[in-house]
Amino acid sequence: MFLEAVVLGLFIGGFKGGRLANIIDMNIRGWYLIILSLFLSMSPIFLRNFDNITNTSVILMFFSMVILLIVLILNLDKKGVWLVLIGGLFNVAIMAFNAFKMPVMMSGLESAGITSLIEGVTDGTIINYVASEVTGVMQIFTKFIIVPKPYPFPKILTIGDILMSFGLLWMIVGEMMRPSYSGRGKMVQFSYGSAIKRR
Repeated sequence: MFLEAVVLGLFIGGFKGGRLANIIDMNIRGWYLIILSLFLSMSPIFLRNFDNITNTSVILMFFSMVILLIVLILNLDKKGVWLVLIGGLFNVAIMAFNAFKMPVMMSGLESAGITSLIEGVTDGTIINYVASEVTGVMQIFTKFIIVPKPYPFPKILTIGDILMSFGLLWMIVGEMMRPSYSGRGKMVQFSYGSAIKRR
């Protein structure tokens, strides 16, 4: 869903006359934390040769998401980031109550025809997902929203995933439409007006 949001955001931004260079030049506060988050999310690869590290890897992957939330908080001035943050908080909250794993509705996976994910969750290969045993109102935060075939990339999503995707799309379009050198233009205009007053 995130890849689709990025592609659609770039398309809409370009269609509306936005500048791709704005995305390339975007100032992201705390960018170095993204690198740390990526490193932690890849921990299962680095720790796979050690015994009894599954729980450690799950916790490290969870905290990689928490670090990304911190990056989002540092960049709340950008359009759409607040929506990404809310979606991320939803996902992190449900995982925190389920041993740092994301609950997945197995019946939803069957309906979507995602057999590889079913096998991975069942045999524990996919360590950060767990078959959902969540009941009550908290069920709406689990992965239960199905995007089935004939969509070329069938998947199952959380409400948080959808909010994050829309927020990401909004941010990309907003950044592409952001006027370039707007701050410099205001300074020049102010100086010119001051000069007229002094005359």
